[in-house]
Amino acid sequence: MDYSKFSWQEFELLCARLLRASGYTLERQVARNRDIGVDFTFTDSSDESWVVEVKHFTRPRTGTTILRQAAVQLNSAKQLTGATKGLLIISMPLPQNLKNDIEAREGIRIWDSRHINKLLANNLEIEQDFLMLMDAQAVARRGLDEPSPLDPRAQELIGKLEALPPGKETFREFEDLCVEILNYAFFPHLGVPSVQSRTEDTLDIRDAVFPITGEHPFWQEIRRTCFTRFMVAEFKNYTKSIGQREVESIQQYLYSKAMRMFGVLCSRNQPNDSALLARRRAWVESNKLILLLSDDELKDLVRAKSYGENPTDVLDAQLGEFFLRLAP
Repeated sequence: MDYSKFSWQEFELLCARLLRASGYTLERQVARNRDIGVDFTFTDSSDESWVVEVKHFTRPRTGTTILRQAAVQLNSAKQLTGATKGLLIISMPLPQNLKNDIEAREGIRIWDSRHINKLLANNLEIEQDFLMLMDAQAVARRGLDEPSPLDPRAQELIGKLEALPPGKETFREFEDLCVEILNYAFFPHLGVPSVQSRTEDTLDIRDAVFPITGEHPFWQEIRRTCFTRFMVAEFKNYTKSIGQREVESIQQYLYSKAMRMFGVLCSRNQPNDSALLARRRAWVESNKLILLLSDDELKDLVRAKSYGENPTDVLDAQLGEFFLRLAP
């Protein structure tokens, strides 16, 4: 079933019916819970209290950073409401490793579209009701324009990224492609980058130094927070996750006297825990702020720009999660 065709209200209704069919009694929702993003509350057979947040997407998303931020917010809502458990329901499929990681890191449960499909397979009456709804919507929308797909340039960039294998043999192509993606997503708020070379492990490493030129609120906040005039981008086309060493590599190139104190490190996979710890140290000890962008986030930057949304929301979501977790 294509949940992107639903409105957010219809998707919430589907989730409510599936929760009831799973044996949970939904409680009357109070305004203060709605105010902090809680969509449902219930108590299970073990007398555990749950808060539920529903995320509905009408367009394809990888959504890694946005979903991590949603999980952090759900955990905060759980604490504020005094609930003991949290459930995040999303309308798209999640890679199993990402789902497992968020569940373990945040101590919540996640229902993605695959799990919803399994529940519907065991609740044929609910499935039939919503199939009829989709048929009725298709009739009602007949002759109307469908949401715009990705523009040709966005399709080209995502296609190139998905087709490019990781590894030393293609590291230069990955560097060039990442520069294209960052230009597509952020020009003119970031100016044309200066590409500067240095040697690391016998490889000619290129850093792209983007001047922050526009008046966009996000980039102005970066300038003020980091005391920087530039964004430095470094690229790692590794088959494995980046770690401490790779974060320290870009950290060394960030330099306050040159007004280079904000960086993005682009790689193919999600970073490991040592990379996250190294990023924390870079900020706490040296005021150097580093974002870690995998293929997932790079594709979301392209999608956001193509859909007429704000690509900086992808970066801002990661910053929000980082600062929310930061502790002495």
